[in-house]
Amino acid sequence: MKKTALLAALAAAFVATPALAQSGGHVGVTYGSTDSSGSDGDTWQVEGAFGGNSGSVGYQIDAGIGSTDAGGSIDDRTIAGHLYWHNDNWNLGGVIATTNLDDGDSVDETVYGIEGSFNLAPNAVLTGSYTVGETEFIVDLDTWNADIGLNYYFTDNFRVGGTLGTGNLDAGGGADFDTTSYGISAEWQLSSTPISFTAGYSTIDTDVFGEYDTLKVGVRWNWGGTLRERDAATPFETQTGLYQRVYGLQ
Repeated sequence: MKKTALLAALAAAFVATPALAQSGGHVGVTYGSTDSSGSDGDTWQVEGAFGGNSGSVGYQIDAGIGSTDAGGSIDDRTIAGHLYWHNDNWNLGGVIATTNLDDGDSVDETVYGIEGSFNLAPNAVLTGSYTVGETEFIVDLDTWNADIGLNYYFTDNFRVGGTLGTGNLDAGGGADFDTTSYGISAEWQLSSTPISFTAGYSTIDTDVFGEYDTLKVGVRWNWGGTLRERDAATPFETQTGLYQRVYGLQ
């Protein structure tokens, strides 16, 4: 109920804003293959995002739904809401993101935090976020994650990016474990039609639960102009601390 109320408030704030000066988004399908020391997994996901800004206020909502085959079927759902201050050089605001996994037993992960992006150069955008939250993994875990990333646009329709993150999983009673995550990705949009192709690699080392490596490819239908213009309208890809990173979920 708390998560629903917060996302509803975010949507209401977006509806109340004036006509958006810049807006865009995408819907897409992705396939990911996750390799770990314990078990492998194949994930299909339908995902999307839309957002925009008007004056000094911007918003974004992104979500996904899919399924992972990891020796058994695991259904997943993700949703995140973002509200931020905007100008031509930077964005700064807050995020709430949640992930649900269901393999017969349902588990949830929710994080809250701050995030931002800054135009380092005409073709380079620096991104960052800090989130805290809670999740269920055998026992309840408190989490925090700090991430930094860089996107470089070789053209307005071709982007390559990299991310690096550090975090912690705290099970209480002095049982806490560090995490490290990083990834690289690329996206290319056709000039003749608003279809783009994505590819990426991500990994998370959970220190105690093992390392999870994911290779992912996808295709998207975009609106809002070039890839660079669409990204300006939906600038954030903040993930929950554990489950989105383990399976490379959007």
